[in-house]
Amino acid sequence: MIKGVNRQVLEITNTENPYFERIIFFVKPEYGNEDRAKLKKEAESYASSAGKPPKSRKTKKEIRYLIMQSILCLGAGAALTFLFSLVL
Repeated sequence: MIKGVNRQVLEITNTENPYFERIIFFVKPEYGNEDRAKLKKEAESYASSAGKPPKSRKTKKEIRYLIMQSILCLGAGAALTFLFSLVL
């Protein structure tokens, strides 16, 4: 949804960050008349301070699922080992 037509936008294309290709900044209307070089400097300093995105955390349900899968795989491996030892 576009709220305004008359917006000043700064686009940083050289982010020097492997995760982000470009960053788009929307300038607040009260700072629209500021010096363009100052706005660009502020945007670049903010962009350089941006780190990598946070790691996604696994939910308890996903952790329980992984544990159950591991237990079942270990049990199946033990059962197959036991069966092969009986045959040989």
